[in-house]
Amino acid sequence: MSKALLVCFHMYTPFGKQFYEPMLDFFLSQMKKFEDEYDIIYLLDSNWEIDPKKIEGMKATIIRVNPSLRYYDAYKEVLPQIKEDLVLLLDNDMVVYREGPIKSTFGMLQPPGEPYYGRGQKFSVVSIIDQIGEYKTDKLKNGNKFCPYWFATRKDLLMKYLDIEWGDHMPHSETLGLLTEAMLNDGVKVYEWEEDRSSLYFDGSFGYGEDHIEGGKGYYHIRGGSLPAYLLATKKYGEIKTYEDYLKNQPKNEYLRQCAWYTYMDGSHHDALMDMIVNDCEVDLYEWLEYFQKFKEYHGL
Repeated sequence: MSKALLVCFHMYTPFGKQFYEPMLDFFLSQMKKFEDEYDIIYLLDSNWEIDPKKIEGMKATIIRVNPSLRYYDAYKEVLPQIKEDLVLLLDNDMVVYREGPIKSTFGMLQPPGEPYYGRGQKFSVVSIIDQIGEYKTDKLKNGNKFCPYWFATRKDLLMKYLDIEWGDHMPHSETLGLLTEAMLNDGVKVYEWEEDRSSLYFDGSFGYGEDHIEGGKGYYHIRGGSLPAYLLATKKYGEIKTYEDYLKNQPKNEYLRQCAWYTYMDGSHHDALMDMIVNDCEVDLYEWLEYFQKFKEYHGL
């Protein structure tokens, strides 16, 4: 069976592309390491204007999509063009840093036309599960909806649900909630892919500590991974008050966590980022470096 990865790349400002590029560069560099786990990557380019030279020699192609499309609608629009049997949807801030998870996910999917068997049975969907909204179901153990940042299924099966709204439908459910309900009502068998949602914060506290997996699982969804790029772009080219208000009014622990992931993806202590952290966030440089080292150890990076 042929296997495809689908990932959207969208910039949240019309300026400052240099600050977003580390995310793309990191994603591509990681995917080069795992090329035996998939057949092609479809990069859905919303407004990123990805340089084709960046994917030379890779099993990847760029599909330009309308920037006004929401990312889940972009998936809907391009799905008929996908030739592969199996698809895995990923967010661009889903960090995959070990071999195996992509291969294992595809390996759990039921081939088209193959019946279910008892031991070693295959599944029609492999997805991280979340709980958002009022929709209730006893068909899932860990929540009420599939997560678009790690969602795998057969392309021919997913094509049957293009008339379903894939977006936010609160208070019923969030993204992919109605799709989840429709597929579960049709008896689709689901494997609930484990997620490590734990976090180590700058102040030494932990988030979702009960979900922490020692050494990490080799994949991690940052959640809001584009924020540091957005802030740096806004500081340099946008409205400085917007930048200052964000740092003042939003949880410092959270945006410093996102900055740590950005630093990891960037592969260096970016001068502009360091200036933001040390001067604008009023963080001692040595305390930041100590935090970043502990952060990497905590996640097994």
